[in-house]
Amino acid sequence: MDSFNKPPAQGIQSHKKQLSIEQLQGKSLQAPQLEAKQLMAAKMLSLAPLYKLPVTLFRYVFLAMDRVLGLTKIEMDKVVNLTVPVSAGTPLMGTIPLNEHSPSGTSNSSDSTIKLRIYHPSAKTPQKTLVYFHGGGCVIGSINTHDRFCRYLAKHGKMNIISVGYRLAPEHKFPIPICDAIEAWNYINANHQQLNINPQHIGVGGDSAGGYLACIIGLHSLQTSLPVQAKVTPAFQFLIYPMVDLQGLTESYRRFNKQLILTRDLMDYFRLKYLNSLDEVTLPLVSPLQAADISESPKSYILTLGFDPLRDDGIAYAQRLKAAGINTQHQHFDDCMHGFISITKLSARAKQATHNIAMALNRFND
Repeated sequence: MDSFNKPPAQGIQSHKKQLSIEQLQGKSLQAPQLEAKQLMAAKMLSLAPLYKLPVTLFRYVFLAMDRVLGLTKIEMDKVVNLTVPVSAGTPLMGTIPLNEHSPSGTSNSSDSTIKLRIYHPSAKTPQKTLVYFHGGGCVIGSINTHDRFCRYLAKHGKMNIISVGYRLAPEHKFPIPICDAIEAWNYINANHQQLNINPQHIGVGGDSAGGYLACIIGLHSLQTSLPVQAKVTPAFQFLIYPMVDLQGLTESYRRFNKQLILTRDLMDYFRLKYLNSLDEVTLPLVSPLQAADISESPKSYILTLGFDPLRDDGIAYAQRLKAAGINTQHQHFDDCMHGFISITKLSARAKQATHNIAMALNRFND
């Protein structure tokens, strides 16, 4: 544990208590009940508890859920697939063609490569680019589970999207997903000309665990103990219900443990798979909410949800960004649950909320 950032002093660990969720002025944290169609989907998906699934099966279930219940595939002007080598502390070199049709975005990768998928939504290349890290607790998820969502963001957000297939736990535990994210970020910036993107306007983003990886890229002071560091500061960060504290101490973490896609038990499952030891939960590289200073962060969008174990941590992080003087837009959907982007065929509200996310990304074009 000592080889990475040490836990903060006791005074720093009280940030969440100082920044009470009641400070979310003028907004309801939670609707009287979860939107009906989302609740129906959650009940259906809870018939076999997800946290009891073997990891390999869980990854295929996640992909199947997105294909059956998620967004319809949108055609892009161009989609480019690359495989790039990774070695912690070594710059990424070269590219290798990727078979786009592999069943998962991770199972065919060797231990020394990761995948990138680049979405160009129109023939007129957008000025800005979002480097996107998928969710899944750093355990499940892939480029393919988030392919349709990234296409949706590219079209309606009017940006190039570069989706990163970082390596997953338990095969690749902390801090390997972070190192992969940083190496991918450095590669994209170093090869912007070949990738046909503007180097002045590249941001980072992601949902859940992907939001966690995205926020680490902008916090250079946390990276000093890693074998690789980000060489460029993101122009912006786009955090969709991010996983920013794995301590699990909040009221929302304790409360939301049934009839949801993401529950406390499932978060505990992810923690045990991702971390080498639960002693690591207080490390700022694991729980960036516990970082002493997040004022390095770029201008930010952060989404929180009423029915989400990660809700209170996300709200506290948004408040800390604002308190640090970061230009921050905090959006809160009080009637939605974590993972709603994967059930848009079942819920009109989930589809509308997904569109609202894309419109928030589009505002970064201004």
